[in-house]
Amino acid sequence: MGILEKLFGSHAFVKMLKLFYLNPEQVFPSQEVARRTHTKQDVTRRELRLLLSIGLIRKATQTVEEEPIEPNKKSKKITISGYMLDASFQLLHELRDLILTVAPLSKQELANRLRHVGRVKLAVLSGIFLKRNDSRIDMLIVGDNLKKGQLDLTLRSIESEVGKELSYAILETSDFKYRMGMNDKFVRDVFDYPHEVIIDKIGLVR
Repeated sequence: MGILEKLFGSHAFVKMLKLFYLNPEQVFPSQEVARRTHTKQDVTRRELRLLLSIGLIRKATQTVEEEPIEPNKKSKKITISGYMLDASFQLLHELRDLILTVAPLSKQELANRLRHVGRVKLAVLSGIFLKRNDSRIDMLIVGDNLKKGQLDLTLRSIESEVGKELSYAILETSDFKYRMGMNDKFVRDVFDYPHEVIIDKIGLVR
């Protein structure tokens, strides 16, 4: 159990705190909170009631554009009801600093999770993992014969711990090496900004 879980007594509670803090202007129905945090519905409802009772979140509605399922159809506006961060909460900033200072997952744990999705040759962290907003992506994964289903599950699990949908890129090894050789702008941007390599079987870090 991590520091935050020991302080707050619930892993689900901590994940929900991060979800609301990192998406302060978004309204989440309880089902979406459960999906994004990988938490059972009964646990989700219990923790939402607690967050509501202390004043950290409030009930709210929001009008959003729903993408059409069929092509050539126009998007339509729908109103969703749920919960969002309450900006008037007395300890809003103090709690935010505490929640977002402690890393949800260690670099070693992230690397271990990614090793189970196939032949990962390179994994680079940036963006939210380094507490930066000026990076193009949060994670770059380079590898071959990756298990798409397992990779998707792993990334969704990491997102539930982080509290935000990740911006990531997945490249085959040959494509990555070609882009490196061509001084590709996208790859260059990843390495020009602060980053951390957690898996390197290519020999990038010498």
